[in-house]
Amino acid sequence: MLVGAASVLPGFLVGALSLQIKDALHVSLGAVAAGVTVFFSAGALTAGPLGRVTERVGALASMRAASLITTACLLAIAAFAGSLPVFFALLAVAGVANGANQPAINLYMAEHVRGARQGLAFGVKQSAIPAAITLSGLALPLLALPLGWRATTAICGALVLGVALVTARAGAAAERRPAVAVGPGNEPPPRLTLPLFLLAVGAALAAFGPAALGVGLVATAVHAGVAEATAGLVLAVGSAASLVVRVALGARADRRADYGFKVVVLLLGTGSLGFAMLASHSEGLILAGAFLAFTLGWGWPGLYNLGVVDRYRLAPAAATGVTQSGIYVGAASGPAAFGLLVTGVGYSYAWAAIAVVGLLAALAIGIAQSEV
Repeated sequence: MLVGAASVLPGFLVGALSLQIKDALHVSLGAVAAGVTVFFSAGALTAGPLGRVTERVGALASMRAASLITTACLLAIAAFAGSLPVFFALLAVAGVANGANQPAINLYMAEHVRGARQGLAFGVKQSAIPAAITLSGLALPLLALPLGWRATTAICGALVLGVALVTARAGAAAERRPAVAVGPGNEPPPRLTLPLFLLAVGAALAAFGPAALGVGLVATAVHAGVAEATAGLVLAVGSAASLVVRVALGARADRRADYGFKVVVLLLGTGSLGFAMLASHSEGLILAGAFLAFTLGWGWPGLYNLGVVDRYRLAPAAATGVTQSGIYVGAASGPAAFGLLVTGVGYSYAWAAIAVVGLLAALAIGIAQSEV
């Protein structure tokens, strides 16, 4: 969870520090926010090929490299990012590191966590993103306001370096234990079959709503009359609830030995109701819809990745590299598309469209389940 949170941290840190960064670089807030799209787009383009590389070089080597590259990028941003092109270039490199890291973690867990506990393990692993959001949010009042955004970015880089060192020690200890067999080591990476393609498309559509939720919930709630402090509290509580749901669903999967996609489809279908409730003008429905969207509409990643790993045991990093590219596409395009929809047709229609996208995600993954 630590190494996963470390590699995704630059993407969320940009959002938390965007006001200070835009003043320092003399650009608009939208230009700085585009850095998040650059970060996730770089991961989307490279996660698939790097997943195949990880199958050859090993999970731990990829995790170490990703953590060290993320450290270097954060320190370089703090020291040298004096213009938007340099800022974007460093975020793109950090995005590539994150794209390599996620399949590597999946492979590492497939090798070192016994099957009867992998549901819980993947639930904990997928708590990395809520953890990174929380850390980014805390960095603003605790570090950025008194010290500035460059010092904050440098401190976060030092923290990521610490994670890299811990990963090296923990990984060395794990390598001395026998690995869990995941299949013959000389098997080729999986071909891009129709089921794998549908899983990637479904992941892209499924990530669309949660990505929009992170950037649009507070503004939507305030627009409907909810106090800004209350809206911020809902965002924090919802993110924490999503973390709990991921872990609980993973533990449930272990108890029932159920590592398929049926629960993922159910979560996406019912979670779409939460996004639809955000289209309301009622404060109560918006708050309830936000909680439902966080817990169900964003509670699926652990089970989803576990399902992919379970079906592609011979090459889990290569397979999740493909599906992770889909997740990054949704994470990169969701906020931008939501902003365009709000500008063009308003909050209600924007959230209604997000709800429909969630249903399409459930449909794509459901078809893939029947084809696998």
